[in-house]
Amino acid sequence: MSLRVRRHASWAAAAVLWATPMTVPAALAQTDPAPAVPAPAKAPGEGCAKGRRVQVKPQELKKKVRGATSRTELKQLLGSLGMNIEWNGLSCSKKEEEEPPSVVLDVFKARIVSAEQQDLVVQARGRVCEEAQLLSGVVLHPLEGKDTHCAIDMPFLPGLPDTYHRKTVFGFENLIDPVRQVFKVDSQREDSRNTYFELSYWEAQDGELRHIFSISTGEHMGFMNGVSTAKVTAQGAGFPRQLLIKESSRTCGNFVDMPSGESVYTSDCTEVLNEQLQCYQRDPKTGRAGYAECQRSPY
Repeated sequence: MSLRVRRHASWAAAAVLWATPMTVPAALAQTDPAPAVPAPAKAPGEGCAKGRRVQVKPQELKKKVRGATSRTELKQLLGSLGMNIEWNGLSCSKKEEEEPPSVVLDVFKARIVSAEQQDLVVQARGRVCEEAQLLSGVVLHPLEGKDTHCAIDMPFLPGLPDTYHRKTVFGFENLIDPVRQVFKVDSQREDSRNTYFELSYWEAQDGELRHIFSISTGEHMGFMNGVSTAKVTAQGAGFPRQLLIKESSRTCGNFVDMPSGESVYTSDCTEVLNEQLQCYQRDPKTGRAGYAECQRSPY
């Protein structure tokens, strides 16, 4: 790990960058070999203990959801998909209650739960009423029986986003296994002075989606300013892939205590740069897996 500190005379804004290039850069430092490829996650059994057993045809529901004429109808349709949405937080005016919602279903194919079977990833997005947006989803893993699935929650989707939510988008990446995929999620929140970004990865483990990596950056604008950035790159020829993190943190504006006891404001900036390599590791006590800093060789 390398660490450098730079001081600057004045503040300058910095852009926040997320990237995951497909090229493989050289390793930063010698580390122990990456852990052996973990066994693929097992599919939920017929009991679907950590999901909800549903019998549904998602492609046929797309037209029904788009044409829903009331919130009651929309709730029933999404409920049949196994979407667990906290509708109690929904607030629509009496006039809006008479207007139909505007929600669409996105259906994607991916191998999330196991390498042997293809899953359907279903996302519901749109407007429930003027002040209420919807963003929810489930992974439908096939079970025995016609059109029968285990509906697994996608916990990184907010359901009914609050006023500070700006975006949550996901994609699929072969990070742990050459066939089975994980979710790569980018999200953003914002208020009057702060912008927050988060990159996270989620893997299907033991019949549910579990968080295996995240890193947060952001920008604060005020009397004291700060901005942090991170670039995350998957690297290595084998699986699980390693994650190379290049991060920086820059702060400007500080009060300095003088010998006289007076506190003097300075607009000087301090920037710290860091690089870290993380490996996919399994906790021997809980059996859960995730990313943590790679163990360095003592030699």
